Amino acid sequence: MQPRQHKTASFLSAHPVFTRAEFAAAFGHPASAANVTSLLRHHLRAGNIKRVSREVFAAVPAHMAAERMVIDRFAAASKLRPDGVLGFHSALELHGIAYSEFNEVQLISAGRTERVDLPFGACRFVTPAKALAATGKANYLTATMDRQGVTVRVTAVERTVVDVLHRPELAGGGEEVLKSLDLVRYLDPAKVADYVELLDNRSLASVSGWWLEKRRAALGVSDDVLARLRTRLPRSKHYALGAEPGHAVLVEPWRVLLPAQAVDAAFEGV
Repeated sequence: MQPRQHKTASFLSAHPVFTRAEFAAAFGHPASAANVTSLLRHHLRAGNIKRVSREVFAAVPAHMAAERMVIDRFAAASKLRPDGVLGFHSALELHGIAYSEFNEVQLISAGRTERVDLPFGACRFVTPAKALAATGKANYLTATMDRQGVTVRVTAVERTVVDVLHRPELAGGGEEVLKSLDLVRYLDPAKVADYVELLDNRSLASVSGWWLEKRRAALGVSDDVLARLRTRLPRSKHYALGAEPGHAVLVEPWRVLLPAQAVDAAFEGV
């Protein structure tokens, strides 16, 4: 095997999913160099790599046809933008607490908000909360995981809980959110309160406080955490989790209007 071929094989073995910039850097070339384009085209034609997007590629294992290869959607999505953090329903899935499996991946990024169709499925780009962007804390309460040799960044369980309560439409809707959150077996309630305070969103204090109180025995939620959230409640009641006028139940003292099934004692989520 020629030195360049060996170097390419080593790179592909170590990078199941990679960007054009990473490939170029491994060979000491600028990302925009014409010879990088030529090399990538060669390996695409040879079936050594498979295109994920314009700038992202996946290495095809030896003795496998490129068209038969299944790309790990979370690993692939994580490479689409350098600041990308997997969140919402994708985070529920990665933490093993999603009630259902989705084809769409949600990636939090400061770039343009859009939904794109890719070989592994759809990817929805979601901008981080304004409070996080304003304070330079877009990576607040995030963690890293390994996906088939690719390190991905994902929102921690505590942040994920608050995010899906805030925007259930990004996690399959209110029912999917409630069923998924019933699968949470451990989190740090104080970190939930910390995140709500950082976001400075009173309606979030309301629905997050309700959920923590609902799960206080199972999750060891202290009176202090609930008291912190009660001090941040909105002045008036508000709707959450897809509740609609005429079909909502008011939950006190949290001043939150929820779908009936969310507060029905018979609704167990699983």
